[in-house]
Amino acid sequence: MTENSELFPFWSGQQAAQERLYHAIRAAQLGTWNLSVDSQQIWWDTSCQQLFGCQGQPVVEFSAFLSVIHEQDRQRVNDNIQAALDPSLSGLYDDLFRVMATENSAERWLHMQGRAYIDIVGSAYRLSGVVRDVTAQVQIRQQLEISKARFNSLIVNSPTATVLFVGPDIVIESVNAPMLRIWGADETVVGQPLTKALPHLAAEPMVELLQKVFSTGETYHHAEKPARIAVDGQWKESWFNFAYSPAYTPDGKIYGVINTATDITDQMLLLKESEQRYRLLSEELELRVQERTRELAEAIDDLKQSNDNLQQFAYVASHDLQEPLRKIQQFGDLLMSQYGHQLEGTGTDYLKRMQLAASRMSRLIRDLLTFSRISTRQQAASQVPLSEIVRQAMIDLELVISESQAVIDVGALPVVAGDVVQLGQLFQNLLSNALKFSRTDQSGAKTVPHIRIASYRVAADQLPAAIKPSRQADAYHRIEVSDNGIGFDERYLDRIFQVFQRLEKKGLFAGTGIGLAICQRVAVSHGGAITASSRPGEGATFSVYLPVC
Repeated sequence: MTENSELFPFWSGQQAAQERLYHAIRAAQLGTWNLSVDSQQIWWDTSCQQLFGCQGQPVVEFSAFLSVIHEQDRQRVNDNIQAALDPSLSGLYDDLFRVMATENSAERWLHMQGRAYIDIVGSAYRLSGVVRDVTAQVQIRQQLEISKARFNSLIVNSPTATVLFVGPDIVIESVNAPMLRIWGADETVVGQPLTKALPHLAAEPMVELLQKVFSTGETYHHAEKPARIAVDGQWKESWFNFAYSPAYTPDGKIYGVINTATDITDQMLLLKESEQRYRLLSEELELRVQERTRELAEAIDDLKQSNDNLQQFAYVASHDLQEPLRKIQQFGDLLMSQYGHQLEGTGTDYLKRMQLAASRMSRLIRDLLTFSRISTRQQAASQVPLSEIVRQAMIDLELVISESQAVIDVGALPVVAGDVVQLGQLFQNLLSNALKFSRTDQSGAKTVPHIRIASYRVAADQLPAAIKPSRQADAYHRIEVSDNGIGFDERYLDRIFQVFQRLEKKGLFAGTGIGLAICQRVAVSHGGAITASSRPGEGATFSVYLPVC
């Protein structure tokens, strides 16, 4: 106990007790010191010497001790030590100060405590105590003070009414002017519990809610809550959206609750005004609906009559118009067979032209009838395998396929929901077009048609921008019918699906100009769409989009 005994020669009593005290001080990382009033010298242990940057100096003059203390704290430390040595006072010393930075150490904060010892005549003869390094704690506290100041500044300068309550007693820590305006209070409420500062709110549910947020950490929102606020000395009813959120310390503990209030008075007044307008409009709309209902009933009757007329037209087109044409064709055949040898070349030519015109007229009537029925006929919802539809279309076109020696490659095709007859018309027309519009080589000979039919699945969000299916679905089948025919200029894409629109010279290719219009109407009636891509002389590709079942 050499160092300990030399530092405190005035200690007496049992050596074991002194040893325990000494080691306890060392374990707490404290430095011990002793100021002699008579000699004005300080004896301190090695820990003290290190803290004050005076290693190797077990004894220093009191003036030297003061010199290592930061100049801003030096006078206060001296005054407090002298006050502790005054017998008329408590005799206790407790101080927090900085020591000057040295070459080997930075500026530090020290907490120094001591007690004065009085002799029999009532004079203080020494001051003894401990000192410890509290730099880390002071820096943390300073950072917290800075953070707190910044946080308070955010609250005070926020355009939204905001207040910070701290502790379970819901003490008002910081509040801005908009919130004070809502309360009808001034800044004197800061530092007081809410129920004391604003006693009229004590019975309000918000006090209990604030305490619940503080204890549980849950966040709450109250929307469209009315409140009365003082404006220019007059109470005014307003509406607010209130939010209550817990405020946390850096170590994750709740220390308060942040309460914000967003003024929605203007919106509520506008909403009430809108509701009034809505009621008036509803009454007017109801009258209009009644009028429109009456008009709709009349329109339905007109539509029914129109449908009846359309059905009559279909009957006339399929029977009354076709019958004279059949007779013209039959009598033409009789004239050709019985009197053709008596007619001259011109007469025979006229007769053939008459039969050809009658045949075209008959085909045109059939196509128009087919086109009109697609929009009026109720679609039969059944599962249709497109591979079977294409196979049947190829059987119907077997003679043309054989004569042209066409090559048709058919890939795997899906099953779709639709009408068997209409889908048959769709693919028969596409195949017929591909066979009909074949190219000729330089010698004028027809090239062998090569047709490819393939199917792909396309997600709805991957459809081309120009494709607008008539029914929404998650995905669509894209069935492509490609050929190596004459093709067309895509500038005329919007024309090829219109009735009677032909891009080639009349008479160069057979047809009525209705086939592709039928294709488009079938695709639309099945909830899909159709488009095409081509270049003159490079063939064409028709793409049919149908919803996935």
